[in-house]
Amino acid sequence: MNELDLELYEAYLDNTLDSEAKKAFEARLLDDASFKASFDSYKETSDYLSEKFTYQEDLNAFENNLKNISKEHFTKKASPSYKTEIWKYAAAIVLLITIGGYFLMDNNQPQYNDFASQPTISLVQRSSGDPMAKKAENAFNNKSFKEAINYLNELLGNDPNNQELLLYRGIAQIETAAYGDAYKDLDKVASGSSVYKNEALWQKALGLLKQKNYNKCKLVLIEIPPTADEYNKAQNLLKKL
Repeated sequence: MNELDLELYEAYLDNTLDSEAKKAFEARLLDDASFKASFDSYKETSDYLSEKFTYQEDLNAFENNLKNISKEHFTKKASPSYKTEIWKYAAAIVLLITIGGYFLMDNNQPQYNDFASQPTISLVQRSSGDPMAKKAENAFNNKSFKEAINYLNELLGNDPNNQELLLYRGIAQIETAAYGDAYKDLDKVASGSSVYKNEALWQKALGLLKQKNYNKCKLVLIEIPPTADEYNKAQNLLKKL
């Protein structure tokens, strides 16, 4: 993977290659497995970023995290109206921190159980002794996650925006392989401003690790800022991927 490849990826996705160059690019995708793996990862990264960051403030925060991770490879500044440079260099960094540039290889990759350590939750004190909260707390702490989800559903029915409950339900859903539902809950928390924001990002990254979706896992880890309690373990996982 090099700068010329990145320029080719972007031109192909923007449909600005002439017919001959487009044919040559598509032929290379068929003939060169490494090139195809790199391009597929670049496209996935670009799609993810374009969907996730709709506000300049969020984009700037992501850019700052990228700079902290790799000042050497992220040196260009994007204007507020032109985000493609950030997409390109974010994709480049994700590619560069992957051993050999392959995103689909499972050899020597870290495992979910190496990093997952579920919190012991305490809901009763903050719920005025609600018996449903006690049931949810006990089920979660005893790792009866399907049961915990049912109780958390009841609690969230009465308090649908409770960030703590959404976080814990998201964790329980990852443990039961309900990934789509888990990411909906965790994304709600991560997009807010509560104290659970960065924990939600970490838990989503763990879910993606469990699914062996290493590319998206990296992208979520990059979002965790240096000020977060989760930053060091996020960087540790990032280095192992």
